[in-house]
Amino acid sequence: MTIKPGRVWMVVVLVAVAVVLAPVVGAAEATEQENGDPATEMGLGVASFLATLPYGAAKVVVATLGGVVGGFTYLLSGFDQRAADAVWYTTIPGDYVITPDHLKGKKDLRFTGVPPESPPAGER
Repeated sequence: MTIKPGRVWMVVVLVAVAVVLAPVVGAAEATEQENGDPATEMGLGVASFLATLPYGAAKVVVATLGGVVGGFTYLLSGFDQRAADAVWYTTIPGDYVITPDHLKGKKDLRFTGVPPESPPAGER
């Protein structure tokens, strides 16, 4: 039995592809066991993307307006950094993207940030 050179290359390519894809298949199986059904994960991914479109746009608008308003607050308050920070820290930080973990309830979704704690009255 003679093996043609074209077939040798085909066998080499098939073996190389199998060697390269073996870890990927193993990782996919491990992920499936950890996360559950791949269709569910894909659905959550699509849902998080679709939910992020309006949410992310609204968050960007609020953060931009908060940055502008915080700047005016800083100027109009006589350069009071704490007054501006109160606006900036509540409007700019927060989640800009909804992830599947948000939809599963594993992670809290924060639209606004938390302003830094003001120092006690004696330390001002």
